[in-house]
Amino acid sequence: MAGSALPIGFSGSMRVRLPVFTLVAVGTVLIAVVPFPHEARREISLAGVLFFVLVAAAFLVPWEKLPDWAWLVIPIGYMAVIAIIRDAQGGSHSGLVVVYLLPIVWLSLYGRRLHLLVGLFCMDLALLVPLLIVGMPKYPTLEWRQVAVMATVTTLVASTVYTMVSRDRAYLGDLAQQSRIASRNAREADYARDRLETLLRAATGSAIMGVDPAGTVTFFSAGAEQMLGFRAAEVVGIRSIADFIDPAQIDQRRQAIDAMRNTLEPVDAETAAEVPWTATRKDGQLRRCVVRVRALPIPSLDSAFGQEADDPDGPVEDMVTASDGEVAQDDALAPTNGGYVVVAIDVTEREELAADRERLFAIQKEVTQSLIEQNNRLRELTQMKDDVVATVSHELRTPITSIRGFIELLLDASSDLTESQTRMLHTIERNAEQLQRVAEDLLADPGAGRGLRVAFTELDLYRLAEDAVHAIQTSATVAGIVLTMEPGDEVPIFGDPTRLHQLLGNLLSNAIKFSPRGGRVHVVVDNADSFARVQVLDEGPGIPVGERDQLFERFYRLASSTEMGVPGTGLGLAIAKSVAEAHEGFVDIVDTPGWSTTFRVFLPLRTADVATIRSA
Repeated sequence: MAGSALPIGFSGSMRVRLPVFTLVAVGTVLIAVVPFPHEARREISLAGVLFFVLVAAAFLVPWEKLPDWAWLVIPIGYMAVIAIIRDAQGGSHSGLVVVYLLPIVWLSLYGRRLHLLVGLFCMDLALLVPLLIVGMPKYPTLEWRQVAVMATVTTLVASTVYTMVSRDRAYLGDLAQQSRIASRNAREADYARDRLETLLRAATGSAIMGVDPAGTVTFFSAGAEQMLGFRAAEVVGIRSIADFIDPAQIDQRRQAIDAMRNTLEPVDAETAAEVPWTATRKDGQLRRCVVRVRALPIPSLDSAFGQEADDPDGPVEDMVTASDGEVAQDDALAPTNGGYVVVAIDVTEREELAADRERLFAIQKEVTQSLIEQNNRLRELTQMKDDVVATVSHELRTPITSIRGFIELLLDASSDLTESQTRMLHTIERNAEQLQRVAEDLLADPGAGRGLRVAFTELDLYRLAEDAVHAIQTSATVAGIVLTMEPGDEVPIFGDPTRLHQLLGNLLSNAIKFSPRGGRVHVVVDNADSFARVQVLDEGPGIPVGERDQLFERFYRLASSTEMGVPGTGLGLAIAKSVAEAHEGFVDIVDTPGWSTTFRVFLPLRTADVATIRSA
């Protein structure tokens, strides 16, 4: 049984309980001994013992741990004490019948309806039992009418008191419930407010400020401190929101708002906030920021939370009005909200980056256009160069052929020539032959592979390579190079024998020129999947990886070839690449263990799909 449901005197501290039972005890003693019934000492003693037991039980028994009806023992027992004292004082002549009202009223005030009914029943028994058992002369027949009146009056009084107390108890219960709800709501509101303030204080990415209708700052977040350089204690309740805004912009925005009002166009806070404001920091530095403003609801008596005013002109215009530190007096401009929440996002770096990006984009555009123009010019110059080279090569070929022909005629008549003249003629023939070879290379690939004519026929690539090796064997022997070819089987392809012989001759010539005296050059012809493969391996100085992609460009020569004094025009490998691509193949360079450099030529086999090109 909850302590709050116990009657007065049954719970609480001794300081509260003792006065109650003291008053009851004093009253009981007075009615028992005044006047003192000398002939009824035993009854008075019995009443005293019973009263003492009841008082001790009220103090010592843990009533809160017992059922809620257990405490009825005390008022019912007190009725028995009253009945004993009344009988000792002369019965109906004692006038103590009204004392029964004390426990009945007590039950009406603190008991339930069932408790009250039990108490009334016990009181009726206390009035009827003496009439039925003791009878005359203490309890005359006239006592029946007094019992009926007493029972009726006591019942009415108890019902009235119980009804009033029940109504007040329900009202107090409602008040207590509402108080608990209000207390809980207040705690939740305090918690929500503290949590919201903590979150807003922790938000450093944006400046969040609370502003009252007059423009005075009421809240200043950590983000605002970081962006504007002020501490919250220096701003809250002291400064206006307009203190941080450029006055020139305030005048400009006021004119824009007035123009909108004159044209009856609503001022949209979202649209107005799209234009960045210029905020001034404490150190005087200017920062560009985008501002969002939201109106707070007005507290009203009709609503616990108020109604939010939906005035699109409010946030921006009140901020402008607050710049003068005055509240607008015109009813049309009167505040229609409880203040504002201002959120400002610093976009200074963003605008600077945007400007840099635009500037870099313009520079990139100019550079790109310049590169396009230079590329087109280079293409034109390359075409002109190719045309000039082709023309010069063709024009050189005819006179060189004539020169070589006349030199052969002169050498045939060498019997009429001196030894010095013969040596000079051989020199002229050798130089003419070299010049003719350069012209033929240029004519073979006048435009980096463009216009190269090939005549396809069935070939045995192994046999063709063997012929190329035999043709250049003399040059290898003179250079002191051991030229070998690995034995193999027939490798059928479609190709132009003249062009392919030229390709193999260029690769073998390069290998011989760059190999040291006493070195080796080895040729391997085999199959690699659907391709025929020719490999030329040498023991030269090697080719740096960074220069391998440029090696097949026309007129490109390695820096080492110039240092070693190796003659050449830089066209041999370019022609080899052009011939391979004209046969739908390719040439590459790889490293092979035991050798310096390996040139590989891949050509489609006769039975393969010539449109398929892949590396082995």
